[in-house]
Amino acid sequence: MIKRFAARVLARRAQPRAKSGLVQSALAGHSALGLALGALIYIVCLSGAVAVFADDLGRWEWAATPESASVAPEAVDKAMAAGLVRAGEMAGGVEKVSVLYTLLPRPDWPHLAVRAYTQAGGELTWQADADGVLADAPSDKWTDVIGDVHLGLTLPGLWGGLVVGTVGIALMSLLFSGILAHPRIFRDAFALRLTGGRRLGLADLHNRLSVWGLPFHLALSITGTLFALASLMVVAIAQVGYHGNLARASAPLRGPAVVADAATQPLPPIALLQAQVADPTPGAARISRFYYVERPGTRGQRVLLDMTRRDGLTQGDRFYFDGAGKLLAPAGFLDGSIGLRVYGASLALHCATFGGLAVRLAYGVLGLALAIVSATGFSIFLARRRDRGRPLPGLERAWAGVTWGVPLAMALSAACTLVPGLAREPVYIGAFWLPVAALPLLSLLVHSGEGVSRLLRRVLGGGLLLLAVAHLARHGIGLPGAALVVDLILAGAGAGFIASTGLIGRRAAAPAAPASVAP
Repeated sequence: MIKRFAARVLARRAQPRAKSGLVQSALAGHSALGLALGALIYIVCLSGAVAVFADDLGRWEWAATPESASVAPEAVDKAMAAGLVRAGEMAGGVEKVSVLYTLLPRPDWPHLAVRAYTQAGGELTWQADADGVLADAPSDKWTDVIGDVHLGLTLPGLWGGLVVGTVGIALMSLLFSGILAHPRIFRDAFALRLTGGRRLGLADLHNRLSVWGLPFHLALSITGTLFALASLMVVAIAQVGYHGNLARASAPLRGPAVVADAATQPLPPIALLQAQVADPTPGAARISRFYYVERPGTRGQRVLLDMTRRDGLTQGDRFYFDGAGKLLAPAGFLDGSIGLRVYGASLALHCATFGGLAVRLAYGVLGLALAIVSATGFSIFLARRRDRGRPLPGLERAWAGVTWGVPLAMALSAACTLVPGLAREPVYIGAFWLPVAALPLLSLLVHSGEGVSRLLRRVLGGGLLLLAVAHLARHGIGLPGAALVVDLILAGAGAGFIASTGLIGRRAAAPAAPASVAP
């Protein structure tokens, strides 16, 4: 009798227990949360790899405007004065223009652009020729929107920094835990088997790119997290050390103040400003990047001149002037406190503002590798589940929609720059986020994750080819060299996506060796 009872108990324990509705809902919510966090990490990484080339893509976007490698200081003064007058006419008075911002031409950005911000929240942009004559220019840049996606996911206020900072912390945690979870990660640094089983190929690609770019990945994730959370850290510092006085806590980053005075005062000549901050060091490579004026046209205007360096790991420095053009103080990124110097160097390190095109290319490749690492990490988890007999087919299809939907959304939003009526920031934002949100849901209608991947890769490849052809058709074959190179890269990438359909995900006929993936 005891033997029969024991056998009955063992039989009951051997039977699989059906999960309750609450457990099923919790598991579904947990998986959806993992998908959302993985998607945000992927979006931040991929948009960062694209944003590194903001100047180059900006030249592609402004291919219809003439390029001027250098402009005389007098032409800059003329363009700024004309921009202030035009902005005042549109805003109802010069006193209603809060900021005048001028992008100065340099080798990577051979344009002179004037932008004005009004107290009502308006934004006006003009492009100037070599003589300082203004012409209409695209008021909203697609490259600025991609930068906003990377910096704050286009969320308002502190929310963007909070979310991206959280994403950065999650990314750093994944990088460190990945190193600890793979004891042979450095020993197998050159093992790359893309034609084996899906899980094996993804694991090798994930692990190898993680090892090859590890110093870069750590540096970018750490600095990016610091910048994303900078506003929150200033608030915390104000509460702890300055009795809640936010202005005192942020003063070192905001520079010296100038007392507001509404009396009329002409804009100081840029040559006067540059002469006061000229670097006497032989061979010094300082380039004026932008000219920023608060309360322009008044005696209380405060002027900021950015002088970028190209000869070292530094952001350069920013110099402040009063309304008459008298030098007040530098921001201190070069010669200030240790904290400010570290901040300036970290900014240059994260944004690749040193070293020119060669450094941007390296950042682009390594940033793309980080995006691939973030995408394949979740794919490996799904492949492991399938190999163990516990697949998540819906999640597989949704993740394929994220992986290929994000670059497809970028291409779609970039295509809006070619349609005059759609070349506006709200349209760019909508054209990006709508596919990002919709494609994972639409992917559930396809039979498998691999089917979604093949379909979206073909659509992405065709979209990039069409984007390059449409851009060439609109601007002609004689467009600036940088824009032509971007078109050739788009066309090559599009053809590559179409040709590589199914390459990495192809299963080998023979059984594959088990992948070295952490449980």
